[in-house]
Amino acid sequence: MNKLYTVLYTVLFFACSPNITRDDASIGFSNENYDFGIIQYKKEAAYSFEFTNLGKTMLIINDVKTSCGCTVPEWPKSPIHPGEKGKIKIKYDAAFPGVFHKTMEVFYNGADSPHSLEIKGEVKYPKDNQL
Repeated sequence: MNKLYTVLYTVLFFACSPNITRDDASIGFSNENYDFGIIQYKKEAAYSFEFTNLGKTMLIINDVKTSCGCTVPEWPKSPIHPGEKGKIKIKYDAAFPGVFHKTMEVFYNGADSPHSLEIKGEVKYPKDNQL
């Protein structure tokens, strides 16, 4: 029974160690905010946030969570080598008129994860014949 506790303690210790669970990956964005300005009603708008792996190990983006279902993210699924660039594309569905401000959280294998990105703009009110 003591061997079992020793094994469980060892596994738990290494699983909780910050040096084991996080890599030395670091992400840097050329722009963290984007303003679409005025966009047309029911027209999809898209923007790509360019980033660089500033760390010493491979950068792995695990997930990009958005504050609304009207924003759809696309990101590289394969690891990004140190010094290499990549893009996270955000598509915004302009289905509702008015001002919008949306946030995205980029989850990756670095100590500073998650990293926040923002988009904003205004969807032009439709003319009566567009309703």
